[in-house]
Amino acid sequence: MSKTDIAIVGAGPAGLACAAFAARLGFRVRVLDRQPGECLAVPEDDGREIALTHKSVRLLQRLGAWQHLSTGEIGPLQSAHVTDGASPYCLKFGDDRGSADKPLGYIVANSAIRRALHQVVSEQQGIQICADSTVTHMELDGDCRHLSLQDGQTVTASLVVASDSRFSEVRRMAGIGAEMHDFGRSAIVGRIHTSLPHKGIAQECFGYGATLALLPLAQPQESSAVVTVTSDSAQGVMALSDEEFVNYVARASSGILGSVTSASPRFCYPLVAVYARRFYAQRLALVGDAAVGMHPVTAHGFNLGIASANTLAAQLARLSGLVDGKPLNKALGLFQLQHRLESRPIYRGTNLIVDLFTNNRAPAKLLRKAVLRISNNFRPIRQAINYQLTR
Repeated sequence: MSKTDIAIVGAGPAGLACAAFAARLGFRVRVLDRQPGECLAVPEDDGREIALTHKSVRLLQRLGAWQHLSTGEIGPLQSAHVTDGASPYCLKFGDDRGSADKPLGYIVANSAIRRALHQVVSEQQGIQICADSTVTHMELDGDCRHLSLQDGQTVTASLVVASDSRFSEVRRMAGIGAEMHDFGRSAIVGRIHTSLPHKGIAQECFGYGATLALLPLAQPQESSAVVTVTSDSAQGVMALSDEEFVNYVARASSGILGSVTSASPRFCYPLVAVYARRFYAQRLALVGDAAVGMHPVTAHGFNLGIASANTLAAQLARLSGLVDGKPLNKALGLFQLQHRLESRPIYRGTNLIVDLFTNNRAPAKLLRKAVLRISNNFRPIRQAINYQLTR
């Protein structure tokens, strides 16, 4: 049996950020993940591109992870354009800010962020990364929790942090339920090369039956194409040849970026949003997708994940240690309150947007067009969204 102050289950971005924050506070941290060590150190490209807010960038800079990214891995997001159906009318965010020096945000590959965070954590004192470690059982025992691993070992910690995906096994072991919203849709993602430059503009095309997003990457003529279709159609899209797929992307985007060629393999992800009923239990906290798993349309998932790690660390910083359960429980309660205040409106709002813009009935189509026009012509709405991204 080995002991540590904090055991973090899941070495994704939120888990690694949480480990780095906690170690800076002087806690001994053990990070457990079922993947092999080489996959954690050098993650394979999974097709996912993350839209980072300025707040997230500042947190990554504070941890030293941003400095491990090359300029060729960081794509400035200057503005976002949203269209509905075949209408040429376009809702624009960011075009009226009057400053190209401060983009709306940045697009960075999920694999690059994970690599950079892993490099920070692996070089930081007080952190031990345990790969090939699957948690099979968890037990609360007074002033600690015992984690049983698949290889027969046991890890004992004063605090366990679950960061093991939106379908968290640790959350289930703790008896914490979650609200799940299965959209019945899947996202097919892949990089494309276009004959025209994207100019840092993200395109969101809400079609009737499918949705296409084009995310601008660091190279001026490279974008990430995200096609969202009903899950029963996803395999058909995945089975398309590269030429058929890029032709579909060109048609769905009305050729806005010219001719299109494929630049990477495609990946398919089912879309399920998750909101845990509680973010903590006795000597246990949930961060990242284990707490809040978002639909990607508003690009807030990663940003809420790293924010949750920072919020938890801020509450732990008020403690003199983790042995006394009463102040720890109070700190976890404050963490939950703060993260709920930040995440709940965004979670609810995102789900409402998705439900509206994937509803193809006539009344919904009319409402979709009205929402775009009101948002475009009501400056405070655009300013509020711009502020949320650039604060």
